[in-house]
Amino acid sequence: MKEKKDCKIVQDLLPNYVEGLTNEETNLFIEEHLRECNTCKKMFNNMKTEIQKPDKEVNKNEVNYIKKYNIKLKTLKIIIIIILIIFITILGRKTIILLSLSEKAKENQSYDNYYIKLNSYQGDYFITTEIYNKGEDYLRTWTRFSTDTQEIQKMIYYKKGNDQILLQEIGENKYIKKSFIEGQIYPVTYIPTNLKDKIESIIFLNINSTYFSVISTSCNGKKCYLIKDKNNESYIDKETGMAVRHIEKNNENDLVIDYDYKFNIVTDNDIKKPDITGYIIEE
Repeated sequence: MKEKKDCKIVQDLLPNYVEGLTNEETNLFIEEHLRECNTCKKMFNNMKTEIQKPDKEVNKNEVNYIKKYNIKLKTLKIIIIIILIIFITILGRKTIILLSLSEKAKENQSYDNYYIKLNSYQGDYFITTEIYNKGEDYLRTWTRFSTDTQEIQKMIYYKKGNDQILLQEIGENKYIKKSFIEGQIYPVTYIPTNLKDKIESIIFLNINSTYFSVISTSCNGKKCYLIKDKNNESYIDKETGMAVRHIEKNNENDLVIDYDYKFNIVTDNDIKKPDITGYIIEE
């Protein structure tokens, strides 16, 4: 009878005991009873399991969350590292390309003996310019043709020593200009030469390696670098660093200029004074 009474007392106290709310004397009483009563001991074990189970679930969820967080953090770090590697690689590539082209361009721009031919297109106009340059002497011919009016205009710049002349042709009319306008043209590269421009180009310009013949067969399949910014595209010869084609973007008609260069081939015979027969002095 006493045993049953003790069981009832212990069973009433078990919830508080499991939660750790009973005093030391009560704990001793309960623990002594549990050693002798299998029924109450089983009830105690079930209570303890039920109470601990949610904690285990919570702990498990926390562990899973931390694991997922660590995986995401590790993945993010890897992505950032990959982006940095790609950025540094692109930056390094741009640096190598621009510095190499700049050095090549400087070498070719230092020549004072060169032949240049430019073909430019914009809207209805087609312009051809040829220049033979040797030192301070040169012969430059500029011809503009309008596909709309079929009109041809021509300018001839001649300078050899102190002898200089400027001729103009508009249709059938031919004039000797009274005043001489400097007509010398230098090799063009579109590659930045000062340090500040180089740094800006390295960071902001988009450089793509391509075969120019894919874009235009007029450039004889020269291997180029295509250098872009917001409003311009420049095709630069990989071997010489000189411009092969330049495109200026605008809202109406793009200006396209094709370049062809030859160095150290111009002789005195190439810079001959133009025949002024049929020309009249401009009033």
